Amino acid sequence: MTTVTDVAPATSAKHRSEVATSLPPARGQSFLKLVAIELRKSVNTRSGRVLIAAILLIAVAALAWQLTHLPSGPVGFDFFLGAAITGVMMLLPVIGVMTMTSEWTQRTALTTFTLSPRRVRVQLAKFASAIVLSAVVLSAVVVLTLAATAVTGAATDHTTTYAGLGGQLAGAYLTVALNVVMGAAFGAVVPQTAVAILIYFIAPTAWSLAGPALFKDNAKWLDVFGALGRIAERDLHGMAAETLTAVGVWIVLPTIVGLWASSRREVK
Repeated sequence: MTTVTDVAPATSAKHRSEVATSLPPARGQSFLKLVAIELRKSVNTRSGRVLIAAILLIAVAALAWQLTHLPSGPVGFDFFLGAAITGVMMLLPVIGVMTMTSEWTQRTALTTFTLSPRRVRVQLAKFASAIVLSAVVLSAVVVLTLAATAVTGAATDHTTTYAGLGGQLAGAYLTVALNVVMGAAFGAVVPQTAVAILIYFIAPTAWSLAGPALFKDNAKWLDVFGALGRIAERDLHGMAAETLTAVGVWIVLPTIVGLWASSRREVK
């Protein structure tokens, strides 16, 4: 004879089984969602906000200096952009470094990679978010530069020109993107923010100084500053092979090594 207590557990188990099979399969986070999350991480920290504010303040200071030291004759957009973008080029790659090292220095890697176990996908989202954020900051600098050029034409007797605006912006955005990827690559290889930033600034500079003395003309094959300069000018000066080699060694190779190392690094 079957009792009520015997039937209840069987019915309950059957009900749970039916509910479990009726639920839709769990879906992973989309790549765009991961990029959005990484963007939010970059701007939600004090260090990230301070860095972005510092970049914009440096650009404003450079533009103010140019406004008070106008040359004789027509003043072009490139006159202001060249000054404003100098500090931007130096500091924007730090965004890439901090984006890649944040999980390890802030000890959030366990949480991040538990929610998103596919590490390479997360790291690629970090690269993408760093590029997007740097493009947004650069766009703000470009707006400030356009405003400074317009103020010069309206408040002074100088003639302003915007000749070659499209080419200058294309070169600036491409160069910034490559610099940020390079910074992110170093951050992926070395998961300590301070050390990665130090290596990013010292290693290419040391080569640009020591390379010509040691290898003469052959040093240009690994001169990343020269390569990025030619890319910014949209003119390779017949040095396409040297430019691609320098970009490959300093940007592509560290990116590959960084992704490989991040996918195998112990999470604590």
